[in-house]
Amino acid sequence: MNFKRALLYAVIFSVAFLSCEKDSQLDTDKKDIKSYLNSKNISYEEKSNIYYSVITEGSGEQCKEGDTIAIKYKVCLMNDERTGIDSSLVKAETYYLPTTIPTAVNDGLIPGVQIGLTTMREGGKSELYIPSGYAYGAKEIKGETYANLIFYVELCEIKHHDSKH
Repeated sequence: MNFKRALLYAVIFSVAFLSCEKDSQLDTDKKDIKSYLNSKNISYEEKSNIYYSVITEGSGEQCKEGDTIAIKYKVCLMNDERTGIDSSLVKAETYYLPTTIPTAVNDGLIPGVQIGLTTMREGGKSELYIPSGYAYGAKEIKGETYANLIFYVELCEIKHHDSKH
């Protein structure tokens, strides 16, 4: 009986500790992102822990959950803007990606981008500042773990569920 009770307490403690660790990382990430934005005098807004700065306000439809979208983008590490991770601007290609928000990585979109896209209208351009937990978490990206990302995105087109590619 004592063994079962000790095991139960160990499980409860482990879950509580991991939850606090995740919250602690998010708090650290948010502090780092706000510090970065303030140091660059970038005005920003926040939605569901994702920070964004509108570069060009779109004039088309508002992006929403379940839309299929075409985007152009560039991703870099916040700590080293010169280090590009991926880009469709260089390739001059547009990607069609369904957006079901928020989820884990969905059709190539990290959760932070999925959330950030819902702040945009078709034709808009924004910079999304994404905490590591909404990106790749502890996975190493260009030698950095828990990397906060800057995602420059242009929402080129919205195609809804009933539309065909």
